[in-house]
This record gives sequence, C-alpha cells and structure tokens, in this order.
Amino acid sequence: MPSGSAPVMGVASSIPSSSRTTTVGGLVLDWGKGLPELTTPDGEYSFRFRGRILADYGAAFGSRFSAQNVSRTTLRAARLGVEGRAKQLSWVFEGDYSNNQISVVSAYATWSDKMAGHLVEYTLGNKFNERTFDGSGGSDQTVFLDRDIVANALLPVKGWYGLGGAFKIFGKSWHVAAQISGDDINSANITNNVRDDMTYELRTHWIPWRTKTSLIHLGAWGFYEDVKPAATFSQSTRLLARTDDAFAARINSGPIANSLAGGLELFGIWKSAWALGEYGARHMEFRNTYGAQTFPYRAGTVQAASLQAGIFLTGETPNYFAHTGQWAMPRVLDPVSDGGIGAWEIAARGDWLDAWDIPGGTKAWSATVGVNWYIVNYMRIMLNYTHAHVDNKAGAYPGATGGNIIGVRSGITF
Repeated sequence: MPSGSAPVMGVASSIPSSSRTTTVGGLVLDWGKGLPELTTPDGEYSFRFRGRILADYGAAFGSRFSAQNVSRTTLRAARLGVEGRAKQLSWVFEGDYSNNQISVVSAYATWSDKMAGHLVEYTLGNKFNERTFDGSGGSDQTVFLDRDIVANALLPVKGWYGLGGAFKIFGKSWHVAAQISGDDINSANITNNVRDDMTYELRTHWIPWRTKTSLIHLGAWGFYEDVKPAATFSQSTRLLARTDDAFAARINSGPIANSLAGGLELFGIWKSAWALGEYGARHMEFRNTYGAQTFPYRAGTVQAASLQAGIFLTGETPNYFAHTGQWAMPRVLDPVSDGGIGAWEIAARGDWLDAWDIPGGTKAWSATVGVNWYIVNYMRIMLNYTHAHVDNKAGAYPGATGGNIIGVRSGITF
C-alpha cells in the first residue's frame, strides 16, 4: 500500500486541495504527502519519491539483569525510495538504513487488471508480506512503537520480506492476498550456496457491517514454510522496544524442518474510537538429523494473542485503510501547520505469548499505554510506557524477570 493512503471514512483532508496542488509544464504537482508527486492530467502516469525517518529513544529499567536496563537512541528506519505508475503497471524501489545496515527492502512491479468485475494485482519482486492485522502495515503506521506480539512472534524464518510472486483480488468490502516467496534479497544464501526457505502465505479480510461512522472488520491469515537445513533454530521477540534488544522472549532449539501458522483478526471502529483483537498459533516440526548429528523427534506450538484499543481525543477518524484491511495514516482535522493543535490519540495494549511447548522455549506478557501527537498527516511524536514479564528456558538471560521502558519516537513519512 502506498504511504499515506486515506482512512476508510470521509473526513475532509487537512490540507485544502487548492493549496497543495499546482500545475507545472502540464503536469499536476501534489504536495499532500510531504514531497511532490508528479501526475499527468489524465491520471494515467505518476512518479514520486517516498520514504520515512523514525528516530527512537528508550529508557529501560526494573530487570534483574543489569544488561537489560539500558538507555539508548536508535534510528528505527531511515528509508528512501521511489514509486511510479504507467497506466496498469506500477513499481516501487526502497532502500533502508537501520540497525547499522543498509539494505534493499521493497523492489517490485505490479500489474493491475480486472477479473470477473474485481480489481486484481499481480506482483513480482521483493515485497513486504501480509500477515496479521498489525503485521501487514508499515512500521510508520502502527499505533505503538512496535507491532503487537502476534505479528512479531509468529514470523516465518525468512522474515518480513520475500522475493517471489503475489496475487491480490479486491471486492467492495473484502480482499484476498496470496504470496509464494523465498528469502528476501538481503539474505546470504547466494554467498553460502544454500537454498531458500520457501513460504506460502494467505491473508483475507471482510467488512460485514459499515456505516459512515463505524465498521467491523474480520480477518484471517496463515502460512506454511519449508525451512532449509540449519544446525539450530533461534528467535528473539522484543518485549519492550527497539532500543532494548536484550529484553526479549527467546526460543533456542534444534533444527526446524517446517512450520504451519494461522490466526484471526477482529477490528472495529465507532466514531473516533477503535479496538483490535488478534490471536495466532504456529506449529513447528523439527528435524531428526543435521549432518552427523541426531536429534530426538520433536514438535511444538507457539501461541500469541493481543488486545488493543484507542481513541482520538480531537475527533479524527481512526487510521484504517479498508481496501486492504490494515493501518493507514490519519487525516488531521486541525494541523499544526495551519495554526491548530494537531491530532491527539491515546491507546492501550496487552500482549501474551506462550512458547513453553517448544524445546528451549519461553512465555511472556506485556502491557503498553501510549500517546500519539500527529502534527500533520505525515508527522507524529509518540510516547509509550511498557511493562513486560518474560520467562526464558535458555539463552543469555534464562529464568523469569520483569522490566519497564519509556519510549519516544519522532516519525515522518513522505
């Protein structure tokens, strides 16, 4: 989904059309997303730069492990890219600098068409995967500093992106997305001469009820993955924020062969309030052998659930994009750039994880409250407080401990 897509229900744009669009040399210049978008008068061709800058600060305290009580700044994302469209063909290319690494993220082309009266999209390239409600949108659109634990914990081995093909079909109040992909283009498979993990994903959503001020969203998703041989399987799920990697729910186990995962979504809007509930599970099968090593046959299941809710105190419509059933950017009614107070949102979330069934597994829960101040449509300042509890069977920080963090983010998307 392009950055800055509009919410589902009709709130007037915060920037008057006459002040954000101009005509130059026969081309329409639209400044509504922070940087100019060039479009032909007939709307058939367009081009624009896109990106995001997310700068975080976090101060953690309360853990019995001193290494988990850290104060740190980090760039959650420093991304720049381009997108274009020529009639039915559109494309996106983006590079990202985060975690002290430069990587290619989105690099794909999409062909749009009609099938039985429905819009369809065929995509080839490296693309972000649809999986869970909170996990299908960008990091610049989630209500909290990080996605919920369903999205973060029930993650394929290949990660958030995958190089392959995708198909989507859209109805008036529903969509279905299917994707087959290997590892993303930043993996070391070519250098190490190993095969990709192959992942097959499906997500769908349906809006059975909608009015001008409210709606109900139902969703489901799943994936199956065939994992390349490796000596061990490990996974670390942050519980506090991106500025504290050490405080995490950790799985340290033997070589994984495959896994099957699925989950459900329930989302609702009533005027300026919203609520989201998610549940998912992932069943993992482990290998009997790896090289000359033999392992006892093992399997296990990871379960995760999240419940979150929020309200805009300034009357905005919750930032929901009905076309694909995921987060979007809100339309600020009284932006600071026009002398207003911006948009103010308060929210709370509870997360639960149970991976105790997995050898070298874990269990955890957390509670988060947050305040978001949207200065304009595409810029916000976020404040989160999280308390979390984790019990790891193995790894660098075994046993039970609790922890807290106060996190702040300045984010701009263009």
